[in-house]
Amino acid sequence: MKQVLYSLGITLIGATLFACSPKVVTQVIKTYPPLPESEDVAVYHLETNDSVPATAETLGQVAVVDNGFSTKGSYPRVVDMAVEETRKTGGNVLLITDHLKPSFWGSSIHQIGGTMLKVNPEDTTAVPSQETYISMEESNRRNRVNIPVHNLAINAGYGDLTQRTKGLTGAEEKFEDKLSGGISWDASYHYHHKGLPYGFGILASQFYSSPFNTVIYNHIKHAIRLDYVGLSLSVKYPFSKQWFWNFNFGIGYFGMIHCLKDAANPSIAGDISANTLGTHIGIGLEYKISDHFGIGFDMKNISGYFSSVNYNNVIPDSSSPEINDENKMNASRMNVTLGMRYYF
Repeated sequence: MKQVLYSLGITLIGATLFACSPKVVTQVIKTYPPLPESEDVAVYHLETNDSVPATAETLGQVAVVDNGFSTKGSYPRVVDMAVEETRKTGGNVLLITDHLKPSFWGSSIHQIGGTMLKVNPEDTTAVPSQETYISMEESNRRNRVNIPVHNLAINAGYGDLTQRTKGLTGAEEKFEDKLSGGISWDASYHYHHKGLPYGFGILASQFYSSPFNTVIYNHIKHAIRLDYVGLSLSVKYPFSKQWFWNFNFGIGYFGMIHCLKDAANPSIAGDISANTLGTHIGIGLEYKISDHFGIGFDMKNISGYFSSVNYNNVIPDSSSPEINDENKMNASRMNVTLGMRYYF
């Protein structure tokens, strides 16, 4: 029992000490072997525009902030914590760029942010820290790859109805396979505010079954068209300044029309139609050719379930199951497309 109480006491003491300590956050872009304890880390302040060696190399950013329960956060302490992180990355200079002092309405501790630097001790050339900081910000801005704000895409390619009917005969399966494949096209527009990865927009897509081959079964010509228009959310990630990976998903209107014509007398025609709420999800890869043009490859799934259908000049087949809330018709399709991109 004593051992349990001793362990519990040690745990509570450790948790209390940890809770009292400020939180250290780093964003490291490059590292060197850790600096030995015998070597000092110089501390410069942007606020006083201290002189910094001109050849300073940026290793990353460090911040010491309140974790919500911090009580031990004097200025020397938080500086020491930032210095220790700088030492771990191999840096020998800490440029403090931000300092938030304790306040009644804010935190009870000092909070700081800074840039971890690596400099050559033999370099005697120095520049004002304000100039160094602005240069680093400019370098970061130039190296940052922004997503185009306005993204317009037009694609065309192959589409396939992924759902197949079970229990069909050989001839029926062949007929369904022919009717399930076709061409698909889509057009989309996405807006990415200030070039951020997350955006929103709209997608319009259509599928036509076997547009270049007439599908005839039991002396009836068959053709299917699927329409989709929906709101879309997108995430676009740059691999480089030219290559982008994108992901999008959304919800919208999903409609179907199945046209039927007498093969011997095309004037005798009718259709079966339906509409519902559908969804889409897609991934793609695109290459930015210039500031305004690009090409891309997309894979997209558009799906929906119809709980009722409308017959226009068509007599329902009594042998087919009725479409209702308990027996919905799946009209999901997969598109594989290529197309152009326009950025503006």
